[in-house]
Amino acid sequence: MSKFTDFVDSVFDENKLLERNALKKLILTSKNNTSDFVRLQAESFERWTIMLADGELTVAGYKKLVKKMEILTQIEEVRLTVGAKASAQRLASGIQEIVIKRLFSLI
Repeated sequence: MSKFTDFVDSVFDENKLLERNALKKLILTSKNNTSDFVRLQAESFERWTIMLADGELTVAGYKKLVKKMEILTQIEEVRLTVGAKASAQRLASGIQEIVIKRLFSLI
């Protein structure tokens, strides 16, 4: 398993299995997206999560980066093609629902 997956598994307990799997799937599919923007955002999120797990990033710093990423993704949606726009919307929605509302309350 990757450090990202291990950290997500450690934060979400068994009662939060749906959110845990949704977050891992969101990042995996976004990292394989054809849109460079979506792919880079997912890679950044994964890198920041690993940095948080390794103690290289504070919880406050992590939250700030993720919130900025969500805003940037929403702004970038305007410029993207239809297919990439849908991917960016899924990423932004997933970040809002899974990370900001649930993961932030656990870390």
